[in-house]
Amino acid sequence: MKSLKFKLSLVTNVIAIIALVILGVVGFLFTKNALFKTIENTEINAIKVAKTDMEDFRAKNLSSLQKLSKDILSLPLEKINSQEALMANIGDMFKSYKHSSNLLAVYIGLANGSNVVSDIESEKNGKSLRINGKNNGYDATTREWYQGARNTNSVYVQPYYVDPVSNETIFTYSKALYKDGQFIGVLAIDVSLKMLQKTFESKPGNAFLIDKNKDIFVASNPSEMNSGFQNTSLLLENLKQYGEFQPFLIEAGGVENLGMCSPVLNYTACITEPTDKIYQSINKIALIQIILVLTIVILSTILMYFIVSRYLSPLTTIQSGLNAFFDFINHKTKNVSTINIKTN
Repeated sequence: MKSLKFKLSLVTNVIAIIALVILGVVGFLFTKNALFKTIENTEINAIKVAKTDMEDFRAKNLSSLQKLSKDILSLPLEKINSQEALMANIGDMFKSYKHSSNLLAVYIGLANGSNVVSDIESEKNGKSLRINGKNNGYDATTREWYQGARNTNSVYVQPYYVDPVSNETIFTYSKALYKDGQFIGVLAIDVSLKMLQKTFESKPGNAFLIDKNKDIFVASNPSEMNSGFQNTSLLLENLKQYGEFQPFLIEAGGVENLGMCSPVLNYTACITEPTDKIYQSINKIALIQIILVLTIVILSTILMYFIVSRYLSPLTTIQSGLNAFFDFINHKTKNVSTINIKTN
């Protein structure tokens, strides 16, 4: 009878174990796919945030330039139609815009090559404006921001470069000013790249922007720029192959990464995440499921044994009664008792 109990317990537990293993494997696969999908959605959201930050940065600076140009052109022509008139009438306006919009410099490039500037140098001299011109070996008409604005009817954005005055990496936004058909000059503002970098660092994830030279110039993790991520070309190739917001695998520094990219303005926003971090989460989930299955198997084995023992106990009673009866028939004993069963 003990052998029967053991066999029944074994059979039922083997069936339970198989069912639990199948359930665990299926659950793990679903969890793994769901986790990868969650990470993909997280990366998509991070890239969208990066794109929004870049677009907001550009829109804010364009708005500042447009408002400043509108305020300058609202002045009478005689107050802005010469270098002397500009020096006398726009100093406070430039200084106010520079501080309120966190600009490094505000200036107007004139047709004679001079620049009417409000910047750190003018502040050091205790003045709102200074002249930067041919006396200093400077000719505004030869600069990209000046020529770009003269050749277009809209705002010209010069790609980031290192400003020789502040030694900071900046963007320059410029626009040609005309009043009553007369060319006044090219209005320009310098915006530090630090403003955009701080915005990126405040956001989670590992998003970064790549310029047309395939260099990373802004990143949520500054080490990306310092380490000189070597696979930007491969990132751009994968973007071309798979399309925006589509995941792909890429190797960086001997480590496999899950990557994703999307164009934004004249740049490319990308994000990478080491796959070993993803697999760590998956392995942790797998370990928890294995422990859970083993615990359930052990508990079910013990429980099944006691349940089988309980329901087979009437058979033990019958077996003992029949043995006693046949012992009586065979004259091995002189007494026999009835078999009392209280169950169906």
